[in-house]
Amino acid sequence: MKRILEMLYYDEIYKNEDVLPRSKELKQVDERIGKLEDEFISKLDETEFKLYDELLTTRNERDSYCNLETFIEGFKIGARIMMEVLSDE
Repeated sequence: MKRILEMLYYDEIYKNEDVLPRSKELKQVDERIGKLEDEFISKLDETEFKLYDELLTTRNERDSYCNLETFIEGFKIGARIMMEVLSDE
């Protein structure tokens, strides 16, 4: 078994797509979202579609930043837990 630092060095640490929950319920919700989005997009003219696409792109960008900050905070909490576990107190 490789050490965690080796895995980090070789970029073998889990990527988002590897750890997303793939439950039956999530797949059903994803399918519903896809159908609703297709139906919505079919009702848009070209100008409205461009605006909608820009909205989605901007929202995804914001979500990326939020996910990064959440990951960093979770990592810090994990490190604090390990420090407490390994302390003599």
